Amino acid sequence: MTTLLAPVAEQNVGPAPGIDEDVEPDAQWKEALKRRIEQGLQSMVDKVRQERDTGLRGLREGTREYEMVIRAYNTSMDRVRRIAEEQFSQELKIARFERSLALGKEVE
Repeated sequence: MTTLLAPVAEQNVGPAPGIDEDVEPDAQWKEALKRRIEQGLQSMVDKVRQERDTGLRGLREGTREYEMVIRAYNTSMDRVRRIAEEQFSQELKIARFERSLALGKEVE
């Protein structure tokens, strides 16, 4: 499985400014979310890799065509990573919001 998101410990996803620690999901919850997002995007990763492999067939490394295929692959993988990061961020916001409501905290 491709790692699209950095490990939770490296993401600096502690409580956001103004967020109480009691509404912040723990690292285990965040790791489970990370795995679920990566599993959900695996088919996109597989497609991007297949396109890369198909595009590279018969090309010699160092040629302009080879470099174009690699650039297109890197661009596509960057897009998938951004999707993963956005999903993680949105789901984390939702979890914080739901926990705030459950605890009767004031929510903006």
